[in-house]
Amino acid sequence: MKDNLTIESVVKRKLCTGCGTCAGVCPHDAIEMAVDRKKGCYLPRLDRNLCTQCGLCHEACPGHSVDFESFNDTLFGEVPEDIALGRYVGCYIGHANDRDVRYACASGGLVSSLLIFALEEGLIDGALVTRMRRDNPLRPEPFIARTREEILSAAGSKYCPVAAGTALHEILQMRGRFAVVGLPCHIQAIRKAERNLPKLKERIRYRIAIPCSLDYSFRGTEHILKALGLRPGDIEALQYRGRGWPGSMLIRLKDGTEQTIPLAEYYRELGPYSLRRCTLCSDMLGELSDLTCGDAWIPEVMRTDKVGSSFVVSRTPGAEELLEAAASKEVVELSELGLRELLASQGNAVFKKRKLKARMRMFRWTGRSVPAYRQRLLKPTCEDYVNTLKFYAGRYALAGNHSILGRLFRAAQSLKHRKSNDPPVQAQALGRQQ
Repeated sequence: MKDNLTIESVVKRKLCTGCGTCAGVCPHDAIEMAVDRKKGCYLPRLDRNLCTQCGLCHEACPGHSVDFESFNDTLFGEVPEDIALGRYVGCYIGHANDRDVRYACASGGLVSSLLIFALEEGLIDGALVTRMRRDNPLRPEPFIARTREEILSAAGSKYCPVAAGTALHEILQMRGRFAVVGLPCHIQAIRKAERNLPKLKERIRYRIAIPCSLDYSFRGTEHILKALGLRPGDIEALQYRGRGWPGSMLIRLKDGTEQTIPLAEYYRELGPYSLRRCTLCSDMLGELSDLTCGDAWIPEVMRTDKVGSSFVVSRTPGAEELLEAAASKEVVELSELGLRELLASQGNAVFKKRKLKARMRMFRWTGRSVPAYRQRLLKPTCEDYVNTLKFYAGRYALAGNHSILGRLFRAAQSLKHRKSNDPPVQAQALGRQQ
């Protein structure tokens, strides 16, 4: 079997994002997403007896490459001028008008309210969302929500790996139109899959991205529980965020007691458990989505808003119409948000295009594979290389992974003797490592 026709080649190169799309689009059910206990993340397992080497899994995978320029041209008709945000129609700040929904969700309940509105208005027949499993509360469960109650059961962020793409199999087997909520890598994978599966493109009406700078392994949550003296078997339910803004982790034990941890406290503990492939992602704000919704980290809002608000970026006319309809019926409250103010609130998105190139160069120098992006990236500074070392030192060294850190330090030491042969700002073509 030729590995380059399957997802196995991506796993071997350690470029898998764990998005689960390969399993969701496989027509022969030859791929299963399983938790790698050592890495604490999802990886695909291929049954070679069922695989026909059709190549759909590899074509849909965002882990090895994403041609952003081509997607922007075909989806939006232009390559966006704004390198951080991508193409947009409108930028807003808002929240759910249902106060209970707003309080219970991670950042104002905007996504949940839009999904409920679209469902009740007949715009969609269901939504691909993720909740924590009832029988195993430390593991996420992507599913198709068809009622208000099911949508609200998935409210809130999940700071752990989510193989949301596995639920695409269900969409392909159903009739109707659907919304999909996922991280930028999930949206990238859906866009790639739609090129080979017209049925999938017809059935997905809205692709809603949740901003992501890094994802964290299951080991991060296990570390937090261990520090509290808790075992996984003690947990009845776990919710990462909710109950106001910025929210807190709620841990409900089987003995009926509860513990809460403020977001700022436990988020720091997750840092050393960031997933390696996530550190090489160029898309924090879901540039290929129809709609991006995320926390409004705006100083004026943070000082006064204790219930929750979200920024929202519409990228397509259909998404803009959804926002206008929901606002006109007072399901959500929206006001315009300046582009500069939005980008300032998501500060690391602006510089990630520059820092990413430094990270990818240093990984190449250590002999490791990096994803191929056809996308404009900014030229890194010497400070970016220093910050790259600090970045990985604060994660892999503290997590006990010294081998990769050592290779990065050796690469940095040779930097002053190295003459860069990289092309200028434009990214290399797909199929070549950056």
